[in-house]
Amino acid sequence: MITFFKTIGFLALAAWPAAALEKDFVDQLLQSAQNIERDASAADQWLKPKNPDGAVVQQKISAMAADVVKLQELVKQFEAGGSALSERDKADWQLVKDKVQLLEIFHSRKQDLASQDLNKNRSLVRAHAKGVALRAQRLQQTAMKLRRG
Repeated sequence: MITFFKTIGFLALAAWPAAALEKDFVDQLLQSAQNIERDASAADQWLKPKNPDGAVVQQKISAMAADVVKLQELVKQFEAGGSALSERDKADWQLVKDKVQLLEIFHSRKQDLASQDLNKNRSLVRAHAKGVALRAQRLQQTAMKLRRG
């Protein structure tokens, strides 16, 4: 009987770091998505005036680029780790991956538009910034579902 409890205790201790790692992973996903939302919203605000400060807008877009890359790296790391997910979490994980990919597409399009004539493309860049902020917010909502697992 004691051996049985020792085995269960050992298994529980062995599983604990994996759960903590997944929580840390979700926290990193959430932090990057929050940073993207914050920077996209700031870029949107800086693009409101008719003559926006291009340097500040480019700074916000560059900051978003770093977080988009981090999201992609996190997805690759998690995929490489081969963590076992429940069926419910598998569906949410697929949504997270899709939303990260969509965020990357929106961000790269916005980055292309902003690198051209910013005054000419101001309304398009602003619309893309709003879209990125919204998608980052939705990514956060989906990532939060992974915490419940």
